[in-house]
Amino acid sequence: MTAPEIEYLSDKTPSVVPVLSTVIPDSQITDALRAALDARELEQITFMALGDELVQSLRPELERLIAELVHRSLRQAWASRFKLDGDCNAQYPPCS
Repeated sequence: MTAPEIEYLSDKTPSVVPVLSTVIPDSQITDALRAALDARELEQITFMALGDELVQSLRPELERLIAELVHRSLRQAWASRFKLDGDCNAQYPPCS
């Protein structure tokens, strides 16, 4: 945010965020508002489903990357196991 925006909004922003605690009876909710809320809920469901679909389509690639990372980490751990203090035991392969 720029300084002018902050200055402008500081006058408009309440110091305390109001809490909506009043229950509005269904009879007072207009059909237009109910339709808008239903549309928003459907949009949210669709958006979240898109996320689930994306995760499912990426799953094979994620699994491949994770397996590669685990194998690489294990190879490094195995290699460093015998490099403690630069001393390798003679019965094991040479340090590399």
